[in-house]
Amino acid sequence: MLPLIKISLVFLLIITLLRQKLHTGLVMLVSTCALGLIFNMQPLPLLNSVVKSLIDPLTVMLIIVLTLIMVMESVMRQTGMLDAMTRSLTELPLNQNLLVAAIPAIIGLLPSAGGARFSAPLVAQATIYSEYSTEDKVLINYWFRHIWEYSLPLYPGLILAAHISGIALNKLIFYQWPISLLWAIIGYVFIFKLKIRKNKEDYYVASTCNQEDGTSKSVFLKVSLRNLLYNTWPLWSSVVLVLANIPIIWALTIVSIALIVEKRYQPISVWLALKEPITLKIALLIWGTMAFKEILKSSEAVTQISNSIADLGIPLVLIVVILPMITGILTGLVQVCIGISFPLLISIIEPSVGFVMLAYVSGVIGVMMSPIHLCFILTVEYFGSNFIKSYKPLLLPSGLIIIFTFGIYKVINLY
Repeated sequence: MLPLIKISLVFLLIITLLRQKLHTGLVMLVSTCALGLIFNMQPLPLLNSVVKSLIDPLTVMLIIVLTLIMVMESVMRQTGMLDAMTRSLTELPLNQNLLVAAIPAIIGLLPSAGGARFSAPLVAQATIYSEYSTEDKVLINYWFRHIWEYSLPLYPGLILAAHISGIALNKLIFYQWPISLLWAIIGYVFIFKLKIRKNKEDYYVASTCNQEDGTSKSVFLKVSLRNLLYNTWPLWSSVVLVLANIPIIWALTIVSIALIVEKRYQPISVWLALKEPITLKIALLIWGTMAFKEILKSSEAVTQISNSIADLGIPLVLIVVILPMITGILTGLVQVCIGISFPLLISIIEPSVGFVMLAYVSGVIGVMMSPIHLCFILTVEYFGSNFIKSYKPLLLPSGLIIIFTFGIYKVINLY
């Protein structure tokens, strides 16, 4: 029981430091040192393990991968691809519901911290003449922004889950893409049911009535689709390469170089993007997370915690759901949730794709339920919505996602 009390104290320290608005990477490093000391590691071995985690090939690879994603985002943003992507989307013959759902979903293809703040003004503009309440708008922006957490290989939490568990990234995506589909369907049903919106033709006319060149609807549609595909090519090409079993570091390197060359992006601009403070913060976050994982192993905390959990007789499947979910609620960040909970889980279960999927989805749901999740806070703040009224509608669809995921997990275990 004592090891569980010790790890709970470390969790409490993490939450306390996060509430002080300290950078998450720094919080993880401080908590890593506290973890080692509370589990009786000597200072010198503790320091050696922390340094070892920094030069670990997995840590270096993750830092490079996330840096490449940031470079890709920077190039797409500064060359106007993101704006053109959104503009192409609004020109498609979508009804009002599909349009406002698609905007945060498309922006969500690029995983950036607080990215919901980028899509919120676009959702507001698309709903300016509609009957949506502020709580509707918060839910639309927040929910559909996170469709890709389960199936897009650009998301840090998904990359981290694959590497910590040892499950191939493309294999994990293959089993988890139905979760993204369920996420979209459940969100659409719950958010838009019984809502009266413009019909398809009305919206199509509204979005094309300003054409002055007499272009036919079919031609206009083809042009809009072509523009949307072009302005999203770095994203879908990255996915295709990863699914083709190309390591993500090489997939992103190929796409990033192709994007820089195609856009004739100046090397100095790439260098300036790499020098931005956020790059160092991402590196610090990955180091802190991997150091925490290393100390869990080096201090034998994992073994002690595993034995304590086994003594309690709690069913493994319940632990797989509850541990990541609670960690997600407490931290509000998927990659931190995975970095903390997965090393513990891997020590007590055989990391099959079913268990990993169930744990990952539970962690993401926990993060979605977290009152300190940056995307939720920024969205509520932007729309001026009531926090509690915006939070309550998340509960039922999130519960359904867990239930459906458990069903998929049971099916996977049959084979």
